[in-house]
Amino acid sequence: MSGLNRSDLRLLGLWGVLLLITIISFESGYLSIWVRHGRLQGGAVIILAFVKARLIILDFMDVRHAAPALRLALETWIAVHCAALIGLLFYRP
Repeated sequence: MSGLNRSDLRLLGLWGVLLLITIISFESGYLSIWVRHGRLQGGAVIILAFVKARLIILDFMDVRHAAPALRLALETWIAVHCAALIGLLFYRP
């Protein structure tokens, strides 16, 4: 691994985190060992999906070091859509 620089190691670590989030999301959505309430499972999967989306947008699309307006717009987009989906999940007509 001597050929990897600090940025490469950071992205490799981030990839590991994304893989771990995927495994936890799969487990909570399909195997339901931790949480047995359907809406809580759905909420957990939605939150994990948006955490992954945020990490991908910020690090793999290099928005972390982009113009503040672009970063603010994308962070706001993530927060609004995550809140809207969780609101729809827990909405009881």
